[in-house]
Amino acid sequence: MVIKSCLTIVFDGAFYKAIFEQHTEHTYAVAQLTLGTSEPKMPLILNLVNQHYNELKFHEVDHQPLKIKSLSPKKAQRLARKAIQQNGISTKAQLELQKQREEAKKLRKRVHSQQVKITKEELFLQKQAKRQAKHRGH
Repeated sequence: MVIKSCLTIVFDGAFYKAIFEQHTEHTYAVAQLTLGTSEPKMPLILNLVNQHYNELKFHEVDHQPLKIKSLSPKKAQRLARKAIQQNGISTKAQLELQKQREEAKKLRKRVHSQQVKITKEELFLQKQAKRQAKHRGH
């Protein structure tokens, strides 16, 4: 099995981030690591790759080949102009990391809502027990 890896360092306005990509025959995986506010030096980057690469948490995505449709030149020109005007997520890795963040956010919300539901249920049961204790005969 052949694994191709790629490291991209991106400055996103506040922090430098290292985006690691892994390509295999059937999967595409992405991991992100925040490096800090100052520009990373080569020894730090080499240390990341050589020492801490195994500690990265990769988010796997099924690898789907791109379908290329033929477009008229005018339509291609309009699409290119539209893509330049939009300041969206620029790379496939960043798009996958955004999906990963959204999934984690949904999971956190689901866990939080379950915890709130459980605490409300416990509070309700405590109130019921207190009411029962008040109305118990002496």
